[in-house]
Amino acid sequence: MKDFNDIQNLWKQQETQPLPDVTQIIAKAKKDKQAYTNKIILQTGILALTLPFLFWIGSSIDFKKTTTYIGLALMFCCIFIFSALRLYQIIRLKKMDVTAAPKIMLQQLESFYGFQKFVSTKATTAYFILMNIAFGLYFIEVMAPMSALLKTIVLVAYLAWMLFAFFYLGKKQKAKEEARIQNLIDAVKEMEQNYDQ
Repeated sequence: MKDFNDIQNLWKQQETQPLPDVTQIIAKAKKDKQAYTNKIILQTGILALTLPFLFWIGSSIDFKKTTTYIGLALMFCCIFIFSALRLYQIIRLKKMDVTAAPKIMLQQLESFYGFQKFVSTKATTAYFILMNIAFGLYFIEVMAPMSALLKTIVLVAYLAWMLFAFFYLGKKQKAKEEARIQNLIDAVKEMEQNYDQ
């Protein structure tokens, strides 16, 4: 009987932890979703603003080499396609209903997360490679009149920036985006665990 009393006393000593408030979880999920959506909208808007600028450069300057126009066209296509991908992300994100049943929301988030991984790995890498090819084609004519020293300075600065942007800023950005989506998934999983029992 003593063992039973010990167990009963131990049970009484344990504090009951209240379940998290579903409205707080939903509010946090909505806030995270909106912050992420706003970030993608800003990035897409900035990218889209470069398109008329590229068109203006190509139409107002009389370049002599075809490679320059090919480079500009490739830049335009890369930016347009990547902007369209980001716009598709916005549409998918806005269609998500954080007030839906946790299982449905979790499926939507995991599907979005898979697409996000595609964008942040394969699509971003393809964008980076194609944009650098485009700049290389553009630089053939633009850098032709420069001295060897100036060409070297410009190319070293360009390559340093591209490598820094891709390997440091890009990885940091990818980690932040994945963490933000993972936070949404974790919040929905918590809600599902606590309220579907």
